[in-house]
Amino acid sequence: MSVHAKLMITVLLVGNAALVVELLRRKRLSESYTLLWLFVTALTTTATWSDRVLSVLAVFFGAIAPVSALTLLSLAFILAMLIFFSMKLVRLDSQVKQLAQELALRTGKGPTGPDEGE
Repeated sequence: MSVHAKLMITVLLVGNAALVVELLRRKRLSESYTLLWLFVTALTTTATWSDRVLSVLAVFFGAIAPVSALTLLSLAFILAMLIFFSMKLVRLDSQVKQLAQELALRTGKGPTGPDEGE
């Protein structure tokens, strides 16, 4: 991989790290997610600048070029995050449904449809 490409990737990763820290500062991202994103950023930066690590990964994954191994790892991380957030979303959906049901039981009000309001 060329030095120019490595520099561009590093600039993007530094921008990502700055965004993550800013989101933490504004309390829009929790500390645990911030640590996760900063860890992934550091790992990706290390892999980008270490030709030996990329070459070993390329051989391990059977990739033709070392940058393909980096792309594959990025894709795997994105897929893992999508699954993780899908699981979180299902859990939150279940909690909202349970809270709505409890609220309806406490207030004695159910959903009012067109026929029930008369």
